[in-house]
Amino acid sequence: MTRLFVFPLLTLLMGLTLSEEPVFMGSHGNGAEIPYPEHLTGAFTGGFGEETCRSCHFDYDLNPGGGSLEITGIPAKISGKERIHIEITVEREALGAAGFQLSARYPNGQQAGSFDIAGKDRMMYSRTVPDSLEYVQHSEVATDPTEENSGSWTLTWVAPESVSGPVFFNIAANAANGDQSEFGDFIYAQEIKVHP
Repeated sequence: MTRLFVFPLLTLLMGLTLSEEPVFMGSHGNGAEIPYPEHLTGAFTGGFGEETCRSCHFDYDLNPGGGSLEITGIPAKISGKERIHIEITVEREALGAAGFQLSARYPNGQQAGSFDIAGKDRMMYSRTVPDSLEYVQHSEVATDPTEENSGSWTLTWVAPESVSGPVFFNIAANAANGDQSEFGDFIYAQEIKVHP
């Protein structure tokens, strides 16, 4: 009797783990897959219907005063094969940890260009399956502040050979207190639209 009950229960539990959420695969530059980087297990850029980090860190409103998210280097217009150097900085008083996630997509939601991350110790690259959307996010070891009350990351986005339309850069960042919980953290998000 127990065996008859256990099999359907296991089947149900296995079915619950299969969702339509993106499957993230990434590496720290050594080729090892990282399916669960510092608790980021999905798409949280805030763009194209995605949640932001507020889906877990929900104490405060999105983009609250007293802190900021700054993205520099993204021009208003881009051309084919252009290499855009992007710096992301999140600031807040008493910042104890910081993180981010960034994507670049065409208006139809498809991937635009590709990301090049030189500092693989500070960032990781992920790709959803099967959509092949690219996400760049902080690595496990890159949540410590880079300066007092500030966390930052630098990366490069490479435009495709031919830019077929506007590109939307969506980013969400966490100015966290560093207590390893989802409480007391401040979430910022931006969307930047650039034209060919």
